[in-house]
Amino acid sequence: MRTILVTGATGFLGHHVVRELLKLNDVNVIAIGGRPDDKANELPQDEKLSLYHLDGLFKEDFQKVDVVINCAFARSHDPELLAQTFDFTERMINRFVDLKVNMVINISSQGVYKRMPKGILSTEESPIAPIDLYSMAKYATEKMFRLSAIPHIVNVRLASLVMPQRFLYFFVKKAKAGESFTVTAPNQYAALLDVKDAASGLAAIANLAPEIRETTYNIGIGCQYSLLEYAETVKTIGTKLGYDVSFDVADNGTEVCAGMDCTKLMEDTGWKPAILKDEMIEELFKSI
Repeated sequence: MRTILVTGATGFLGHHVVRELLKLNDVNVIAIGGRPDDKANELPQDEKLSLYHLDGLFKEDFQKVDVVINCAFARSHDPELLAQTFDFTERMINRFVDLKVNMVINISSQGVYKRMPKGILSTEESPIAPIDLYSMAKYATEKMFRLSAIPHIVNVRLASLVMPQRFLYFFVKKAKAGESFTVTAPNQYAALLDVKDAASGLAAIANLAPEIRETTYNIGIGCQYSLLEYAETVKTIGTKLGYDVSFDVADNGTEVCAGMDCTKLMEDTGWKPAILKDEMIEELFKSI
């Protein structure tokens, strides 16, 4: 049996990763969470799962950890909080070295890439030009892991996940309430990823044999849609489900484009996203 340790295990992404790993027959999971009693992201009862508070990472005598999936990172643009996150990451890296961890899968962001023109997807070899302070912090963390004494590091650049802070959640919530919403950047292109697809992609990387494993992977949907396309799909699906959906367009001139090519991951693992735009929106209508 392999042992995979997941940091940030009670967070939005982390608890889905834990659930995905528990589907594997040959894996025991150690879940490290800052909020182990968070009922919103409650982890299942399973004999293969051990749950510890954050402090447990540095106090418990873990006998064997084969792989770490690091989901722990402050989602913030606050310089002070990001500096604290760097300090914590340094402590984690030193602890992983002490535990003789062979491999760490570190979650990074698509925001590390230079923004490309519409229709051009970023590959793992695309230019690096972090778009904001958070993305710069993610890229710096990639470097911290890469320079560590841990034998095998895989940095995973993750697409934006569908979550309450995202525009799509806002569109669907307004539509369900019978309220009109406004699309302020119809020519902005995005490529939202369902968290369950992100979790299955990370599990697939954890299962890769060392001889075929790359040091960087993109996880996304392999295409991009304009915000106007997302809004039109919300209206189509909402109407089909019996909602009176309407929206306005107020173009603010934003033409930022985001999207990643995931060919490398799909070729190496056989993984592919299962929940694309239409399925994603239909699920939101049912879950919000």
